[in-house]
Amino acid sequence: MTSWRWALFAILVTASYLPGQCAKDNRENKDAGILITDFTITGTQTISATDLARITNDMIGSCYNEDSEEIGERIRASFQQRGYFQAEVKSVKFKPRDPLGVPKPVALESDASEGPQFRLGQVTFLKNHAFSSEKLRQQFPLKTNDVVEREKVAAGLESLRKLYATRGYLDYVSIPETVFGSNATMNLSITIEEGPQYHMGKLDIVAEKEPAARLRMEWKLAEGDVYDATYIDKYLTAARDILPSNFSKSNVQTAQNCPEAVVQVRLLVDPDQDKSGEELKNIPCEEEKEKKAD
Repeated sequence: MTSWRWALFAILVTASYLPGQCAKDNRENKDAGILITDFTITGTQTISATDLARITNDMIGSCYNEDSEEIGERIRASFQQRGYFQAEVKSVKFKPRDPLGVPKPVALESDASEGPQFRLGQVTFLKNHAFSSEKLRQQFPLKTNDVVEREKVAAGLESLRKLYATRGYLDYVSIPETVFGSNATMNLSITIEEGPQYHMGKLDIVAEKEPAARLRMEWKLAEGDVYDATYIDKYLTAARDILPSNFSKSNVQTAQNCPEAVVQVRLLVDPDQDKSGEELKNIPCEEEKEKKAD
């Protein structure tokens, strides 16, 4: 091979491992980590070749921390995304292709047992008061007897959080518990901790007098109303012709006062008009309890 062809070959090989070639970059340190160039899984029994290929293809070409435990959890999550919630990743091995590469290209090998593929049974809710169980169940994209996909369960839990936020339950917490039944069914039990219901507190608009008055007229959430955490996005859309062109959600400050269950909102339209120069601060319920104890 002529010298210019060797040079071209070297450039192509080096380029294939550049950090910028990571399909997805999950590394904490961009000057280290691994690039998965090949991925082989052994030990499975019933999972289809198609699903197995999707699991491996999801990771090939992406970069990760060189941490076998973390990679094992990612592999397990991929199995769970396809209904294999009892999957066990027994081993993870890295075989470097270029030990000096950054990120280091490696062939990934894993021994795993997938277990049964679960379908959704019952979804039950405990300690919910603000919404009916039927309303809460509607937030989940999974139907009874669907293959249980990890991301769809997470999406359902996130939808619950957003639903409660529209009614002022900003401290809402859900505690999911999975119960594996017979015939490879998985039942989901979700305990709800609603917390206090917050109401709209003071609205502070930092701007000159005339634009501040116009912006206040546009604000429809009156003091004392049940606070809707999604209202700010709606307001920014409705008031876009009044607000400065460079105004964004980062110019909106909110603070929760848990003891009084109110939310204060500040629109920082004109920073030069901000006399306090301080950001709003949350007041947790624990802080109030400490004051009373003293």
